[in-house]
Amino acid sequence: MSNIADYLTYKSNKCMEFLTKKLTLALLLVSSLTFGQRVYNNVSIDVDYGISGVKDPELIDPVHYDFGVRYMFGDTWGIKLDYGFDKFRTQKSPIEMGLNSHRISAQAACNLTNLLDPRSYFYNRDFNVLTHVGLGYTVQKSVTLPRAGNDEIGHIIFGINPQYSITDNLAVGIDFTGLVHFSQHFWFDGKYTYTDPVFNGTPNGTSTLIYNLSLGLSYTFGE
Repeated sequence: MSNIADYLTYKSNKCMEFLTKKLTLALLLVSSLTFGQRVYNNVSIDVDYGISGVKDPELIDPVHYDFGVRYMFGDTWGIKLDYGFDKFRTQKSPIEMGLNSHRISAQAACNLTNLLDPRSYFYNRDFNVLTHVGLGYTVQKSVTLPRAGNDEIGHIIFGINPQYSITDNLAVGIDFTGLVHFSQHFWFDGKYTYTDPVFNGTPNGTSTLIYNLSLGLSYTFGE
C-alpha cells in the first residue's frame, strides 16, 4: 500500500512539474508576443506658431504658423502633409511693405531617436527627436505692389522637431524649419527682384533661404 502511495505521489509531482513548465513557457510566449507587437499611435495633428526669418533684409513683426498631419507607417518612418503661412514686413508706415507667403508641402518624416537606437522604442521615454524633409509649392503676394499678381514658387523644405510628451497623446515641441525657394520674383520688401540693384536687374528671380522657428503641439491618435 505504501508503494502505491509513493508511486502516486511521484507521478503527481511529475505531472505538476510538467504543467508548471508548460504554463511558464506559455506565459513567456504571450509576454513576448505582446511586447513585440506593441501598439503605437500612428496619426498626428501638428499645430505650430512662431517667427520667420531671412538673411536680408531686416524684418519687423515676422509671423509664422503652420498646420500639418503626419502618418507613421511604423515606429520610425512616415509621411507629413502641411500648410504654412509666413508674414514678411520691412516697413509699416507710411506705406506697408512686405510679402504674405502661403505654402503646402509633402514630406518624409522620421523619428530620429528610434532610427539611431531601435531598442529605444520599447523604453519608457518621453523625449523624441523628429526630422522632416520634402518638396512643396509656395504662393507669395506682395503687400507693397497689391496689383502685381502672385509669385508661384517651388521649394525644398527640411527641419528638426524635438518633442516632449505631456501625455500618451499630447506632446509639446520646438520646430526649426528651413526652406529654399527657387526663382522668387518678389523680394521680402514686396518689390520685384529685378528692380533691386543687388540682383543686377535679372528678370528670372532668385533663390532664397527662409527659416521658421516655432513652438507647437502634436496630438497623436489611431492604432
